[in-house]
Amino acid sequence: MATITANTTDGWQMSGLQTSWDSAHDGLGFSNPDINNTTDPLQGVRYEYVSSRGAVKYFLTRSFFDFDTSGISVAPSAATFELKIYTNNSCTPCVIAKSGHDPSDATDDWFSTWITGQSVTLSGWGAGDITDYSASTAIGWMDTFTSFTLNADALSDMASLSLFKICVLHTNDYMDVAPTSGTLRTGVYWADHGTAGNRPYLDYTAGVAAAADNATFFGANF
Repeated sequence: MATITANTTDGWQMSGLQTSWDSAHDGLGFSNPDINNTTDPLQGVRYEYVSSRGAVKYFLTRSFFDFDTSGISVAPSAATFELKIYTNNSCTPCVIAKSGHDPSDATDDWFSTWITGQSVTLSGWGAGDITDYSASTAIGWMDTFTSFTLNADALSDMASLSLFKICVLHTNDYMDVAPTSGTLRTGVYWADHGTAGNRPYLDYTAGVAAAADNATFFGANF
């Protein structure tokens, strides 16, 4: 097995409280993602329904990670994304999806640009529009790693892309299903954390290149 630690350009971005689900789920203009945290008790993935004085509001947070996969030329035979949980207030399950956000731009609206290059419009997108990299996965307890098993699309992109980028979001956010109750929050450890054993990483088994076909046609050497 081999590992690749997430780049320190990882981070989160939130919708803030919105008066409609669509404003939170499909929102624009949420600039300046947070990329400097070491840990966060609230911001990692959030999926909230907030009711106060008869008004309903929605709140979402998505997490973004990128990895240098320029050294991988053959699709791994297996891989997982390992994310250490800092706090877990029932924000589960989550899913890993392909991301088109720009890690080099810390002022960008990652909340909407993560769907870049996936042939989908921001308004009304759902699970069938986005490339998923994992199945829906339950988040583990605090101070433990949650392991997301990466699928064939992810393994292929690890080999074809020099920068492998993912978005982590609540499964119902991914499916465009609004919450009807509850405050669900998961805080995580980020790549900026001072302890190497706490940082998010990819764990993978290297693939084997196909053997070249050098067989001599029977009877050719005469």
